Amino acid sequence: MLRFGIEEEFMLVDPRRLVPIARGRDILDRLAARQDLAPQLRGEFLAAQIEYATTVHSEIGAACWELAAFRTALRDAAGDLSVAPLSAGTPFDVAEPATIVPTDRYLRIAAEFGEMLVEHQVNGLHVHVEVIDPDARVRALNGVREWLPFLLAITGDSPYWHGRDTGFESWRNVILRRMPTAGCPPEFADAADYRRRTELLVDMGAVLDPGSIAWAARLSERYPTVEVRVFDAQLSLDDTLTAAALTRAVVDASVRSPARHGAPAELVDAALWEAGRRGAAARLPDPRSGTLRPVWTLAETLVEWLRPSLEAAGDLEVVIEGLERIRRDGTGAARQRERYGSAGVAGLRELCAESCDGPLRRAPAPAAIDEVAVLVSSPFPPAARRGSVAS
Repeated sequence: MLRFGIEEEFMLVDPRRLVPIARGRDILDRLAARQDLAPQLRGEFLAAQIEYATTVHSEIGAACWELAAFRTALRDAAGDLSVAPLSAGTPFDVAEPATIVPTDRYLRIAAEFGEMLVEHQVNGLHVHVEVIDPDARVRALNGVREWLPFLLAITGDSPYWHGRDTGFESWRNVILRRMPTAGCPPEFADAADYRRRTELLVDMGAVLDPGSIAWAARLSERYPTVEVRVFDAQLSLDDTLTAAALTRAVVDASVRSPARHGAPAELVDAALWEAGRRGAAARLPDPRSGTLRPVWTLAETLVEWLRPSLEAAGDLEVVIEGLERIRRDGTGAARQRERYGSAGVAGLRELCAESCDGPLRRAPAPAAIDEVAVLVSSPFPPAARRGSVAS
């Protein structure tokens, strides 16, 4: 089975107003003493933000335990500083322009952003899936791109901005669309084609480097992985794990049976807008038939196509239960709206706290209790540099 890693971004917010507070460095300092967590922690572009990148996993159960442990530690550290960690695509409100971490690279990016920097306050969930062969990695990216609208539709988790309901399931998706390489990635012929075309983007100055490419899915610059970035950060760890299991299966199935003809970029891009706007109520293109289908009909088609990959990885039950739960309880955006409608900002505050409230009810146990410790010393091998795909 393919190995994977998960990156979750968290924003630190004022517990009362739910606006970002630039305390990321303070949280990192508090958690630095935790030898089990510190190597996976990093600061982010925003001073109010931190990111946790899991170790490399083969089993969803092991990733679940690692992320649950981190969320609990983050909750405790944030409580000591009287701030709240938010795992959602956007904060409920913003009080001022974003404060960035003043590294050389981030300052260069900020200079390019211009006025866009004022509102670039977003959290994402990124899933890396390892595919060693460079050309196979590109085939996987080509296959993933057509399922990006569905993946966004079931994981929208950013309905609020400036304290108002935007009418969108994923306002983060709208904010990111202003980037020069946002949305649907192109289809590529092979690894050499990917390298040539992304290098042109860098040479043009449209992006700072391959790591700045903002497509909803891309090839990692650092590791031999397909990196799917379409997801809002998820309030629910259950939803994070569902997204990760689906992503791994789509990558695996795309490597095994690549599509002959990819969907046009304009169709996928328009479907991404629809998914961000309407979420699970959208009608989206079915990559298998080319027809428009409701999201939950598309879910049935996707699970059947992915069944061999899901069964091989032991993830079929995780995905079926996860999709049924989202269909029953709603996406993160729907749950935010429900809680705000019944209890206002206080309801959102409770929902935010619940996202870091200990392990999951159905947390699957790792196959071996020491798997996480072993994986800490077993990272993805670095992607080859010039001569193969490295972005």
